[in-house]
Amino acid sequence: MQPPASLEALGDPIYEAFYGLTEQPFAITTDPKFFFLSASHQRAFSELLNGLRRREGLLLLTGETGSGKTTMCRAVLEALGERTFSALILNPYMSGAEVLRIVLRDFGLVTHEELRRGALATADVAQLLDTLEGFLQSLVPLGSHAVIVLDEAQSLSPPVLDQIRLLTALEQQGQRLVQVVLCGQPTILRTLESESMYALNERITRRVALTPLPAEEVRAYIDHRLAVAGGADAVHFDAAAARLVFNLAHGLPRRVNVLCDRALQEGRIEGVNVITPELVKRAARSLAGAHDPTLVAPSEPVPVPAPAPSALPAASAASAAPASIAAAAPSFLTDLSEADDASSPAPTRRRLAIAAAGLAIVAAAVGGGYGYYAHGERSSALAAHAPTPPTRDLGEPAPPLATPPPDEFAKVMETATPRAQGPVPPALDGAQAGSTPGATPPASTNAAPVGPAAPAAQSTPASTTTPSRSTGPSSAAPANGPTPPAAEPPASTPRQ
Repeated sequence: MQPPASLEALGDPIYEAFYGLTEQPFAITTDPKFFFLSASHQRAFSELLNGLRRREGLLLLTGETGSGKTTMCRAVLEALGERTFSALILNPYMSGAEVLRIVLRDFGLVTHEELRRGALATADVAQLLDTLEGFLQSLVPLGSHAVIVLDEAQSLSPPVLDQIRLLTALEQQGQRLVQVVLCGQPTILRTLESESMYALNERITRRVALTPLPAEEVRAYIDHRLAVAGGADAVHFDAAAARLVFNLAHGLPRRVNVLCDRALQEGRIEGVNVITPELVKRAARSLAGAHDPTLVAPSEPVPVPAPAPSALPAASAASAAPASIAAAAPSFLTDLSEADDASSPAPTRRRLAIAAAGLAIVAAAVGGGYGYYAHGERSSALAAHAPTPPTRDLGEPAPPLATPPPDEFAKVMETATPRAQGPVPPALDGAQAGSTPGATPPASTNAAPVGPAAPAAQSTPASTTTPSRSTGPSSAAPANGPTPPAAEPPASTPRQ
């Protein structure tokens, strides 16, 4: 371990001074100096570099967030040499004119102040393209070429992508004037498969993808970054700690950087130069928000003897953080609860897990049965105290209503209806009215004047005659009796 720069550095909580590092080994930057060539990264690096040296027009690089795409592009551009003009577009949320202005600025044609207040500040796309094409044509006699890298290409709008396609068509003397590298997450593949992007998708000549680091390369990645920062002999991660970092970070370089940076901070607090799994667990809990009690940092590192190779477990992790904290933690930190505990063998852990699951099932069954029993008892008690509703016997139908005979109905109506003032002709029964010759028909309010007598109608038995209400002066008149005067009609007629 390197000696501290000064006595004040002994009490400095920053671990770079404590371990004698020249810079941060796990900073979240895209410095190509820390670029690590894993198997996947080396293959992608070779493909991109060969495609650009062969002056291929359009290349595609994909990878998950934190897999090292931007660092890869910077390393490729650095490997092309100083005779290559490059433009790196990091902001995808721009219009076509804004993208062209950034390209011209990165190529060195204009400054940032000229873009704000110069002639190109108000230039349209056609003018910007004409300026860019003139610059690209001037590079051909010099043997130089230009490369444009579009980062986060999955967020570019279709018009901007189509404009990029037109740039790749610029040629002079059989050579491409500009090369484009699309760098983005795997979701860009669905965008390129759409019908509107068919022409752009057909121009892609190379497609490479970055994959996470495997478990055996995570420790080499950690040692590489510590060596670049000047701490190859000052501090290191043991095999179990490196394996735990892989389990929690899933091999993504950015997550590895975050976890290792906090683990070195925990090692500084403990004053050790060997990062153990326990320190990695504490770092993961700290990132999840479950901070351990603050310890006083010692003045100098305390060497920790490395365990025997046979005693190193394959994987280990800490117990789960509190549920409220783990719910808000990143996904790779919540995996801490799923890692194996190095202190308990695998068969014992399996037996404990099976026993816990069985107890949970039994508790659920007992609780459900008690709840069902309690609900039944409560229902029975409520039913016992509930009032009994009155019962009604609806078995036999009600008797039919009695209808009075016609003669009784007529008598009742006759007694209930008051007689009109004036003479009323005597009533005739049904037999006399039907057998008297020369009888006149009953008078009606709408009938014509009385004419000759109509022939006698056939007699009807009195028992079948239904009493009816007449609107004329009389229902029947005697054959030989006087006719009532027409000037004084009765107000109402008796009912038969």
